[in-house]
Amino acid sequence: MKVRAGRPTDCPRVNTLMGKLIDEIYAGESAKVRRILKANYTKDGLKEMCSESQTRMYVATADRKTVGFLFGWLFHNVFTVYWIYVEKPYRGKGAVKELLSHAEEELRRKGCYKLEMYAYAENNRFLNFSQKLGFKKGVLIHKSMFGFKIRNIYKYIGECGPEDRIKTIKIIGEAGQGVKLMSYTLASILAKLGNEVSLNLEYDSAVRSGTISADLTYSDDPIDNPIIDEADVLIKFTRTRDWFPARDLVIDESLCGTKNLECNIQSKQGANYGFQDVAISKFGSKIYINMIALGRILRYIGVNIMLLNIEDLLPPRFVEKNLAAIKYGFNFRDDT
Repeated sequence: MKVRAGRPTDCPRVNTLMGKLIDEIYAGESAKVRRILKANYTKDGLKEMCSESQTRMYVATADRKTVGFLFGWLFHNVFTVYWIYVEKPYRGKGAVKELLSHAEEELRRKGCYKLEMYAYAENNRFLNFSQKLGFKKGVLIHKSMFGFKIRNIYKYIGECGPEDRIKTIKIIGEAGQGVKLMSYTLASILAKLGNEVSLNLEYDSAVRSGTISADLTYSDDPIDNPIIDEADVLIKFTRTRDWFPARDLVIDESLCGTKNLECNIQSKQGANYGFQDVAISKFGSKIYINMIALGRILRYIGVNIMLLNIEDLLPPRFVEKNLAAIKYGFNFRDDT
């Protein structure tokens, strides 16, 4: 059996294996749950995800075919395993261990210091097996999007200083643009996933029309300094003369007009998300720009929105539209 990095041509076969995995692991859940899970990993959906820089996929081959795979997301030196699977006839031969070992070796060379997974909490066999591979149990999520429990497991694979474990998100906008709701929801999601989280909001003296900014920091460790000097992710909904430094994804107001919210938000990598047009055409109001952006950021940092019942974290007013906007930004595919 050989393990190698996945290629775009592997996606159709991996997609078939994902279907088998979902049917097997979630056999005790409803058919609708399984359909929704599969809908988010169609052949086209998988190819789309594989085109993003954070995606990593590895495949195990035997008898001239792909018999197993590992699929996950790398952000800020933490790799989150979304799926790992080996077909039944090839189990008991060390395939899962080989997939993980190959991934660990490659990711460690790239500076990754931690692997984590969010496993179906009823899958005791896999959870017990993962402990033999060096994984430890983390937070238990009592209610996912589908109502069942999810267990976090993690493993440190490299050295990393405390400052390198800290992830930072800076959000800048005008009063009335939903920055407070967006930042509180994001902080709540990250805390539910077992992170230490710090959120600081700053307002201009002109509360109704001034600038509002949020410094959101999250880490494995307690946070000593919540002030952000350089962000990993910057989101700007408003024009400011001063540019705030950011390492990775930057969503800004580059294409904005002079009026608040009247813009298509653009990434420094060149992707134009067109949040305003979508907010109006699909959700009926510009106020949903913040929730669309939230979904996009969750996807970028590797937080799978299916892990949590995000509806419980949103205010009751407009909860259905807010949740739909988050799903749209994340590119979540509902069952149809």
